[in-house]
Amino acid sequence: MNPSLDQNSVEELAAKLGKKWPAILAARDQCRTHVDKLRERVQKLRPPANTSVIAFGSLAREEWTSGSDVDWTLMIDGPADMWHFDVAKSVEEMLQEEEYQKPGPTGTFGTMSSSHELVHYIGGGEDTNHNITRRVLMLLESTSLSDAVTHERVVRAILERYIVGDPPVTSPAKFHAPLFLFNDIVRFWRTLTVDYATKKWQRSNAEWALKNTKLRMSRKLLFAKGMLLCFLCDEEFAGKPQNSEFVDTELLEYCFRLSRRSAIDLLSWALLHFASDEIAKTVMGAYNNFLATLDDAKKRDHLKKLEFSNANDPIFDEQRRNSRAFRDGLEALFFDSNERLGKLTRRYGVF
Repeated sequence: MNPSLDQNSVEELAAKLGKKWPAILAARDQCRTHVDKLRERVQKLRPPANTSVIAFGSLAREEWTSGSDVDWTLMIDGPADMWHFDVAKSVEEMLQEEEYQKPGPTGTFGTMSSSHELVHYIGGGEDTNHNITRRVLMLLESTSLSDAVTHERVVRAILERYIVGDPPVTSPAKFHAPLFLFNDIVRFWRTLTVDYATKKWQRSNAEWALKNTKLRMSRKLLFAKGMLLCFLCDEEFAGKPQNSEFVDTELLEYCFRLSRRSAIDLLSWALLHFASDEIAKTVMGAYNNFLATLDDAKKRDHLKKLEFSNANDPIFDEQRRNSRAFRDGLEALFFDSNERLGKLTRRYGVF
């Protein structure tokens, strides 16, 4: 039952259900157009060896809508070079010339970063919010705009730290959900929810409705992908030979390939194989509604400017109800649709 590597599960699920999700497909097509364009532009900047300009956010999730910004970093996976700063500034200037919106003001994106901190600072006092965000998003939503080899090398190094650096205590070795990775994905999800509340307070509720809607939908989708990434490594789903000598190598490769699938596509695969038709329709319909709203400039701007005192606003209320349908569908998928998936969710996701 292990997932294929072809990213066409959205179409397969739509064909099975006889449904269409135009906003999901339009966002994916727009994303691929922008990625191709930006790769061509970044290539002309000639980034140094052992670096990669990496995009995150909607551009990497294949969910580009009319108001999307470009979250990016110049990832350095080698010796320090005085020209790194100049290249990072050139990328920033190019994006401004092309009239792309800037990343958020937190400083997580739109600058240089190093693979060293991502691999070696997992947990402990050195693992800042910036660091865990970049690390987990490298696995869940990242795409290279230059030097795909460096990008892949860093993703594999992070996975190796989680999987090989924390071997299971059972013998003989077998395919299993990588719990070190899973716990960090849970920690990241909880960090997002706490940070939302903190930023809402610090910024006097600025853009609270838009951010709340994204937290309930696209951020929750990332968490669902992270759970699937780990749980589909379980021996019952992976269908891999149990050769203990090569389990780490095979598990690492399997995790890497799952990580390269978009979140909505991996979720579609799980819905296709585990969920009832009604649950699948609910989840995908809700997400299509969410992306359609973000792509509607009027509605997006309305949510962005909505005062907190107007929380009963009809547009926000529609998205709140939409997000609850999405949440309920995910709960049904992970807890009730498949016995093994439900057992893993209860065992590792609760206690």
